Amino acid sequence: MEKRMSEKTLYKVAKLIVRASGNPLFQANATLVELLKTLLTEEQINFLLHFKKPSLTFLELKEKTGMDDETLMKMLNSLMDNGFLMDWPVKGSDMMEYRLLPPIADTFEYSLVRLDRPLEQKKKLAKIYEKMFQEATELTQTNYDGLMPIFKEKMPVFARIIPIEKEISVPQEKVLPLHEASKIVENQEIISLSQCPCKLQRELLDDPCKIASDINRCMHFGNIGRYFIEHGLGKQITREEAKQVLKEAEAEGLVHKTFHDDFNIEQNENAICNCCKDCCILFQSYYRGIFAYHTLTSYLARVDTSKCKACGTCVEKCPIEACSIKDGKSFVDEYRCIGCGVCVHHCPEKARSLHRTELREIYLPPPKIKK
Repeated sequence: MEKRMSEKTLYKVAKLIVRASGNPLFQANATLVELLKTLLTEEQINFLLHFKKPSLTFLELKEKTGMDDETLMKMLNSLMDNGFLMDWPVKGSDMMEYRLLPPIADTFEYSLVRLDRPLEQKKKLAKIYEKMFQEATELTQTNYDGLMPIFKEKMPVFARIIPIEKEISVPQEKVLPLHEASKIVENQEIISLSQCPCKLQRELLDDPCKIASDINRCMHFGNIGRYFIEHGLGKQITREEAKQVLKEAEAEGLVHKTFHDDFNIEQNENAICNCCKDCCILFQSYYRGIFAYHTLTSYLARVDTSKCKACGTCVEKCPIEACSIKDGKSFVDEYRCIGCGVCVHHCPEKARSLHRTELREIYLPPPKIKK
């Protein structure tokens, strides 16, 4: 970034990114400006000033910029390579629109996992994102009462929990077609495997994941899978390779979470993340007092007390702390249980099982952190 780039221009672009995100926790501040300086050139920064709307088609951008097709496509690709834009098919046409992405979790993920990014730059990015998380904690905790209604009523449900595969066979639901994770994989034509950005960030901060043996744990499908492969963010794998990743993730106690186009569970799945409590941005946003934990599930863990020996494995493994030991037996908090099945898979006494429920929405406000 050349020194002559004005702070005023940088903050203008930062404000456009924040506005496009629709998230009250993002701030057009010095930290976001530092992210822009680290990843983008002056030319790229000036180009992003055209995004007064959060998404623009190729033709709209061509009209706004006056660029020829080749020059415009080169610019768009450079911004997609760095995780600031994503191309998306426009329904009912053969056109693509280009969406301005929020810094967390999109730019966070795409900028960190880029395969050819220099290590030293990744380490710098990891520190910038960590500062963003710290600032978000401070913002939520300072404005806690005012933000809770927004979290509950206006923010989307980001993920859906897919239960472990070995314990149950999942039929179709009337409300939501819920399959085992491997069945979701079976339906995909394009599968990208990439590093988990959450685990990678912790590794870059010298605090590597203590649960997963392999950092390559995120899979993307369809349009997003294509995006990852084309822009050097992941590699294409087969369905069988994807199933092996899921089996390894289950053995390590990771949670299968699936995401959908436009955060709409009636649309296609576009990703499966295999998440741990220690690194996952969604779990950690909750535990660090930043954001509510908000997900959908159709399962609930239950305990056969005649088999339970109160060994505490479930307490250790549960990613959302829904398990506890009371009066010498394991107990499940039904209001917290996300139905992931991690405790079922790892119970040495086979005292736990998953039971089908109606589609449930789990909403846990972030804790108030005492200072």
